[in-house]
Amino acid sequence: MNVLQNMNKYLVVLIVVLASFTANACDLCSCTTSGGNGSFGNLGMSNFIGIRYIHQSYKSQNGIFANSPESEEQFNTYQLWGFVPLSETFYVSAVIPYQDLSRNFQNQNEDINGFGDITVMGWYKWKIQKKSEEETITDKIDSGHSITIGVGVKSPTGEFEQRLTNRINPGFQVGTGSWDFITSALHTFEKNNVGISTNVSYYIKSENKNNYKFGNQFSFNTNVYYKLNTSKMDISPFVGFSGDFYESIQQYGEKLPETDGTIYNATLGTECNLRKVQVGGKFTFPVSQDLFGGNVTSQNSFSVYLNYVL
Repeated sequence: MNVLQNMNKYLVVLIVVLASFTANACDLCSCTTSGGNGSFGNLGMSNFIGIRYIHQSYKSQNGIFANSPESEEQFNTYQLWGFVPLSETFYVSAVIPYQDLSRNFQNQNEDINGFGDITVMGWYKWKIQKKSEEETITDKIDSGHSITIGVGVKSPTGEFEQRLTNRINPGFQVGTGSWDFITSALHTFEKNNVGISTNVSYYIKSENKNNYKFGNQFSFNTNVYYKLNTSKMDISPFVGFSGDFYESIQQYGEKLPETDGTIYNATLGTECNLRKVQVGGKFTFPVSQDLFGGNVTSQNSFSVYLNYVL
C-alpha cells in the first residue's frame, strides 16, 4: 500500500512538472529586447545565480484586411541572471540577455542576434514580524509576510537598428538603445506550504540617440503556489495571472499611432528544489490582448531556468 501511495505521489509530481515545461509570455514590445524584464527572480525571490531560456512568438498583420500578409516572429532569449544578498536586507539582481530573433514574411526570413540590454536592480527586503500567541514568549516571530522594494536601470548594451522600426512589431530589436529606469514592489505571504506573491513594476523609458522612445510600461503579476515536500526534493507548482500596459511609442517627440496596447496572461508553472540546485519552468498563454491596434498578436510562450541556490 505504501509503495502504491508513493508511486501515485510521484506520478502527480511528474505530471505537474511536465505540464509546466510543455510550453511564459513575458513582456511584449520594447521589453522583448531585454528578454523579459517582468521577472526579476525565482518564485520566492530567494538567493541564486543561474541561466534562463525564454521563447516568445508573435504574429503581425501587415494591413487591415483579413487576407493581409502576416509576419511570424520568434524571440529566443538566453540569460545569465541572479539575485544576490549584500546583507540581511539589501540585495542586488542582474539579467544579462543574449537575443536570437527571427521573422518570416512572405516566405522571406530575417534573423538578428546579439547581446541585449543588461538590467541591474537594487532591492530592500522587509520581513514583517508579529507578536507570538504564546504568553510566555515575548519575542516577535515571523508573520509570513514580506515586502521587497526595488529600483534599477536597463542599460543600452544591445544594438538598436533604426531600419527595424518600420516593421509592424517594433519590438523586433536586439536592444532599445536607451537608458530605462525601473521601480518595483513585491509582496509575498507563505503559511502552511501555501504562498502567494504579487509584484507591480513601472518602467520609465527614455529617448535613444535615434530620437526614438518606447512607451512607458506598467506591469503586475500574481502567483499562487503550493510547496510539495518529498524525500528528495521540494516541488512548488503554481498558477499565475499578469497584465502589461504600454503607452505609445514616440519619435521626435510625436506619438506614433497604434503603438500602445494591453495584454493579460495566465501562467502555469513549477519550481523544483534539490539541495542547492533549482529547476523551474512556466507556460504562459494570453487571455486578452489589444496590441498595436490589433495588428500584433502574442502567442503561447514558455521559459525554463536552472539555478544554483546561494
